[in-house]
Amino acid sequence: MQITFDRKTVNTCLQQKFVLPTFQRDYKWEAKHLQELLTDIQEAFLSSWKPGHGRKDVLGYDNYFLGTIITTPVAQGGNAIVDGQQRITTLTLLLSYVHRLNRKLPDLEISPVDQNIRRRVAGQNEFNLDMDTPRHSLFDLLIDGTLDDDDLAAQVESIPDKDSGTERLWALYQEIEKSLAAEIKDQGRLPHLFDFLTDCVCMFQIGVPCEQDGHKVFVTMNDRGLKLSPIDLLKGFLLSSISTNEENRAAHEMWTQCIQKLKALGNDEDSNFFKTWIRSKYANTSRGKKRGDAPGDFELIGDSYHRWVMDNKDLLGLKTSDDFSNLLTGTLPYYVDLYCRIKQSEQQYHENFPHVFFNGARDLTLQSMVILSAVKPTDTTSEATKKIKTISYFLDYLATIRVVNGKENTYDNIRDLIFELTKDIRDSDPGVLKTKLVSRIDSERDKIEGLRTASYDSIKRQDLLHLLSRLAEYLERALDLTNRVGFADYVDRSRDSRTFDIEHLLANNFVQANSDISKAGGTPFSSSSEFAAKRNGIGGLILLPRGRNRSMKDMAYTDKLQRYSGENILAQTLTDGFFLNQPNWAKFATETGIACAAIGYADSSTLDCRANFYVDLASKIWSKEQLERLF
Repeated sequence: MQITFDRKTVNTCLQQKFVLPTFQRDYKWEAKHLQELLTDIQEAFLSSWKPGHGRKDVLGYDNYFLGTIITTPVAQGGNAIVDGQQRITTLTLLLSYVHRLNRKLPDLEISPVDQNIRRRVAGQNEFNLDMDTPRHSLFDLLIDGTLDDDDLAAQVESIPDKDSGTERLWALYQEIEKSLAAEIKDQGRLPHLFDFLTDCVCMFQIGVPCEQDGHKVFVTMNDRGLKLSPIDLLKGFLLSSISTNEENRAAHEMWTQCIQKLKALGNDEDSNFFKTWIRSKYANTSRGKKRGDAPGDFELIGDSYHRWVMDNKDLLGLKTSDDFSNLLTGTLPYYVDLYCRIKQSEQQYHENFPHVFFNGARDLTLQSMVILSAVKPTDTTSEATKKIKTISYFLDYLATIRVVNGKENTYDNIRDLIFELTKDIRDSDPGVLKTKLVSRIDSERDKIEGLRTASYDSIKRQDLLHLLSRLAEYLERALDLTNRVGFADYVDRSRDSRTFDIEHLLANNFVQANSDISKAGGTPFSSSSEFAAKRNGIGGLILLPRGRNRSMKDMAYTDKLQRYSGENILAQTLTDGFFLNQPNWAKFATETGIACAAIGYADSSTLDCRANFYVDLASKIWSKEQLERLF
């Protein structure tokens, strides 16, 4: 068998034509895989970065090795990917983001990446990576589509016959910007990072004569003793330390059951569990902020959790055969069940754990680590349930106040904060946990009142949609509406024309708005800048199904008002009919002290009142008092 072996940068690797065999067409990466990839690449970039470095300096940085791909030539030209499709597809997605960002912000002078994505063949654009029709449509929109994010989302979500892989790619594309480190974005280093990505990130490409040979190489690379997975190595270490055959068999049976439960959750959830559990209970250090700082427990567990356990078995209390047996037959299954419970509650709304679901909806991936840190096998069912409820509520509170005060909740931005919380509440009894969480709310400089000055431009669309959906969901439940939409449907992006979008009460027409306000008896805006600020302010926003949002986009507010009475509760509360026909409003207003009135015209003062209404609702949803009630 003739085998070629070639090191290629992203720039040189992606300029070839890739064909995907049928069995390779599914795309399975999740947000955590993308986040880990971008975190690793950015850390490699920052480890070489020094103030004063220019773009050409970056090209001399140490290479970051991304792994190996296996290809074989095909009759129609190009190379079929035997192994490596997930990485090649993800890199194409990343470069599509770079290309679109270059179109949106040409002053950044980002190096062109067009040739890495597609080429011109016979007068037509052809992607370097072979794609089915829905995926082709997605990348066409990412490369050549509108630069308006809302319009792009609407067009992508309208692509017919999207397969799960295409939907996953779109979901991951929206995670890219959130996964870029603030110290890179805020200090103007994005062009440097993208130079590093294309010219310093490398892969080894193994070429084989035919597809069958590719499979042989793949099996050889992944089936030798040294290629055992971390799960297998950890299993071997733990089981080999149990001295009696009977206990060993019982431990092995329990291990098998635990792994089956984790695999049923999804790809890599067995490894994700062990990283999460070990970090939650035993990790004490993380990498420092200075260049060249050594990795801490957090990073080492992420890289090789099996090796970390072997090196720190005393910290885990593993000294005798009984210790290993008890870990595998008691402690491990307890935390596996707890982890599965959390993950399932992140995916599907459960009345007992609503905030676990809300955090899952905003991709707060470290939630399970914090919860596992506090819950103990000796807890009663009631104590464990209380811990899950209160910790998930606190995380929801923390994420929300960060959003409304202009901070991001990306993995990199919130990781250190969440890890410190994890260590602080580890194995806490309910009373101690209450004291610590309440104290943290008291000490937070960010407050929910920041919502008053939040706007369409200051909050990312996904976060703003989440926020407005929570306000609507709270009102629906508080008023016991029988026709409520529910948070899950508000944020679901796969409902076609029924998908909810953010609606501006005022069309983007200063002259029309002032004319409409004057006719209705309000006070016109004094300037176009005041109009723009109030139009985009939180008080000027509601939610509407996409079909109706588009049909009313250019209408004057007083014309829209007639239609709002038949929409969701955020729209209904703008109308007189709501307060006349809603029997539970008076009781709700009396009990909560929240005031709201219909808005006949949308001028500056009425939109301020609307913003105050939203802040009052938010203060009931996210507060120290609500946390204390959960205890």
